[in-house]
Amino acid sequence: MKKDSRSLFQNILAIAVPLGLQSMLGFLVNLVDTVMVGKLGTVANQIFFLVAMTVPGIAAGASVLISQAWGKGDIERIHKVLAYAYRTALVFVVILMFVVIAFPKQVMSIYTPEEETIRIGSEYLRVIVWSYFFYTITNITTGVLRSVRTVNICLYSAIVSLILNISGNYLLIEGHLGFPALGVTGAAIATLAARIGEFILIVWYVYRKEDKIRIRVQKMLHVDKKLANVFFSTGIPVICNEMFWGLGVSAQAIVLGRLGNEVVSANSVAGSVTQLTSVLCQGLSAAACVIIGNTIGAEKYEEILPLKKTFQRIAVFMGLICSALTLVAIPLVPGIYHIKGETMAYCRQLMYVMAFILPFMELQSMNMMGLLRGGGDVKFQ
Repeated sequence: MKKDSRSLFQNILAIAVPLGLQSMLGFLVNLVDTVMVGKLGTVANQIFFLVAMTVPGIAAGASVLISQAWGKGDIERIHKVLAYAYRTALVFVVILMFVVIAFPKQVMSIYTPEEETIRIGSEYLRVIVWSYFFYTITNITTGVLRSVRTVNICLYSAIVSLILNISGNYLLIEGHLGFPALGVTGAAIATLAARIGEFILIVWYVYRKEDKIRIRVQKMLHVDKKLANVFFSTGIPVICNEMFWGLGVSAQAIVLGRLGNEVVSANSVAGSVTQLTSVLCQGLSAAACVIIGNTIGAEKYEEILPLKKTFQRIAVFMGLICSALTLVAIPLVPGIYHIKGETMAYCRQLMYVMAFILPFMELQSMNMMGLLRGGGDVKFQ
């Protein structure tokens, strides 16, 4: 029994740690822009938040079916599911890109009434919008790789993305080493370069190194109409769950945008810190989804209940750790983000609230995003 428990925890850590680190590094890519662009008072990254909730939702919906197919060893079914996942994600992102490219100022005005913020945010959006396409392809691809327990490349791509983003920001925002000082546009170019960099690495890996499922464009060109009902009946609840969550956070941003820059900044900083402290929990939920899905696919049903109890205990413990880390981070915030006065007061209040609810959030995330989703029970979400 001890040997089985040790093996289980090794499997969990082998998946959760790389995925948690990937989430952290991917989050840091946007955090760097939030810190740099935040000085110019923009809230343009709220648009990307919609993408960052919906596209992973599509990938998560596909991963439910892919994890189970991998447990059965059905590679052909994995390709069929992927064909639907890529199409669904790209349709959403292309429509969003069209709206942002055609109406950047109108999109920004949804989040803030301040003319200067709208002007600066529009400049940022005109460049950053092109990164949505590369992010989408990368995210769907890494989603399927996670489902078959290929996780290290996901971490490596996030490292490349972060390095490119930080380097680009250093060179282009204020102008260093002979590069022009482009301000907010430079931050957008740096993020675009980061997304292209991770996209190139993932494509190279899939075509040169990956040998489990061999993703190829020609295999994605045709869809199995018989699978449509299964994909959308499984995927749509997951997609809607992520999309509605994203819309809810965006609605919150719209309301806060009317309360002044101090409240907007405080909410952005508090959200960034709490997300950063809980990234490993995201990796644990993803690991639970993969392991439960693989176990069901392999028809090892007697292992499900012990797995469920183990994952729930881990979630509660990690939620308490995240809560403690959030409280510890409060005194460090002014020095990192250079905020003070009323903004810091609002931020402190928000972080106290988040620290209280984090254990409950992590248990809910484990139950919904890990256990239920991995088991294919997606409608309850």
